[in-house]
Amino acid sequence: MAAEPHSFKRVVLGLQPQTPDRMMRLAVELADLLELELLGLFLEETGLHDLANIPFAREFRPLGGGWHPIDIDDLLHDMEIAARIGERMFAEATKGLAARSRFAVVRGSTPETIASISQTTDIVMIVEPASPADRVTQQFSWLVDAAFRSAGAVMIVPSHIARASGPVAAIAAAPDDPCIGTAAAIAIAANEELVVVAPYESASDDLPIRKLAASAPLKIKHITAGNMPPSDPAAFSHELNELKERLMVMTRDIHRHGIALGLASARHVPILVIEPLELTHANAAPRQQKPS
Repeated sequence: MAAEPHSFKRVVLGLQPQTPDRMMRLAVELADLLELELLGLFLEETGLHDLANIPFAREFRPLGGGWHPIDIDDLLHDMEIAARIGERMFAEATKGLAARSRFAVVRGSTPETIASISQTTDIVMIVEPASPADRVTQQFSWLVDAAFRSAGAVMIVPSHIARASGPVAAIAAAPDDPCIGTAAAIAIAANEELVVVAPYESASDDLPIRKLAASAPLKIKHITAGNMPPSDPAAFSHELNELKERLMVMTRDIHRHGIALGLASARHVPILVIEPLELTHANAAPRQQKPS
């Protein structure tokens, strides 16, 4: 396993009306660290417009007297204002970014939009809403499902991030898991330690990792985890209490996206979910996600 440079070319930040500016700064920092283009994508989901056109659809206004019919004009106006605010915040956050950045407003079905825009060399960044109520909304669910059906890697960012420095952890199912190489490339760029969390003992099975350590200016640590792949994010997080990582990397299909969401919330660090090697090297078409 060689310490090859990462293959990513662009960060795609999926913006929602309430995306905090600190999360935009995180996207800028990632793009700057890995020298990637940054695309801020504000999605106007057509499903919301369709819902507003249903005669019996209602919205609850806590300060406005309870349940009211959804007004399509009000909805469009609110979305336009949110897009303008998002664009201003994005422009402010990317002022010092050396790489190229751009902001786009796209109206359409979220899954179709993400599928048509994303590429195999993208990192699609999804920010978890701060409010628990917002995390269970249909719009956030659409965004997460669309990201995991896309061709690119997916980064889940929790609403609260515990730390901005620390090791980069690879959650590896086997010695040749591609997440190790990706985590190593990020660790080298960030000048951080690589920690490989794996179900096997650090002995002869670790030959590829030892070769990686010999070929790169990188400190590598091995942690043996018994519950792999993790099925309980809270229990798995408890095993790693002393890790103090800044980022986790895992491979898609080995870890279902519900596990990634749970780990991001439990560990309070971003989780990068990459494609298996056979899909990374192919021009993979969008595909159906396994149920989480």
